[in-house]
Amino acid sequence: MSRIPAVKLALNAPETAAVVDGNAYPIAIEVVERDGLQRYLDSSDLAEGSRARVLVINAVLDSETAARLEDVGVGYLDVSGRRWLPGMRRTKRLREGQPPAKSSLRAASLRLTQLLADHPDVQWTERRLAERAGTTQTTAHRLLVRLEEEHLVERRGAGRGMHRRVRDVAGLRRWLSREGRPGRVMSLLCFVRDPENLPDRVGTHELALTGAAAAERIGVPVLTSSQRPLVRVSAGPDEIESVPEALGGFRVVEGANLTLLADPQRLAFADPWRALGKRVAPPSRVMLDLYLEPRSDAAVNVFLDLWGSRVIECE
Repeated sequence: MSRIPAVKLALNAPETAAVVDGNAYPIAIEVVERDGLQRYLDSSDLAEGSRARVLVINAVLDSETAARLEDVGVGYLDVSGRRWLPGMRRTKRLREGQPPAKSSLRAASLRLTQLLADHPDVQWTERRLAERAGTTQTTAHRLLVRLEEEHLVERRGAGRGMHRRVRDVAGLRRWLSREGRPGRVMSLLCFVRDPENLPDRVGTHELALTGAAAAERIGVPVLTSSQRPLVRVSAGPDEIESVPEALGGFRVVEGANLTLLADPQRLAFADPWRALGKRVAPPSRVMLDLYLEPRSDAAVNVFLDLWGSRVIECE
């Protein structure tokens, strides 16, 4: 901690204190693991006399958790060098629990971030990531630089051997849940004979199950009280009108048993998955499409808690 710029540490004189901008702040230093952070986020558990807690954390903090620690006056230093002590300027506060009304990411950047979130163990070059997402290397470069600045992705190697890898898996997925929240999506209510056994394709349009129905298939069950499966269709708003009939059904206002979502930007199809014999959207898209169902915020949070840092294995 004595290596933190602009901070001096006075040990046991008569108590340990951090000197920031000429002001001394008595502190109590503790070492914690990532899973031990929660109790420090509860302000009722922080009574420690006049001393502020400073946590040395054996993990990389995401921006949301860092801002919450600052909210309750707890300083920190993580393994990436991210730090905050009493007297320092606060991190820009994230709007916790209030995701933006629409995505701050364009479609190409969404596809890129989804690939990173779904395949955190892959070492990505800018070229490979861009090709997989169907976008330009320049777009991939800009996104990766942004994620590096957020301490979510790290760079390894140099020159032609340089690649990126996800540094904070859970943090990246929560970042995507905030920055990738969908705005208005063209949807179509319809009735079909067997919504549980739809084909992967009708004519030139691809289909992929998403939302809560897909979450259950990939082993991350989330209850949203929705009575209808969500299915993304690689079609624009005009083209999707013909899909119910192609499925042997029809469009309805009441009594629908399926919701079709227009996906002309192929957010579910750059990296489609299969689960229990059914084509599904990738987990990152499944998570984001939970915002389109009842209990959206709670459902997304439950999904993220269950997903965590694990890698989902599908067919």
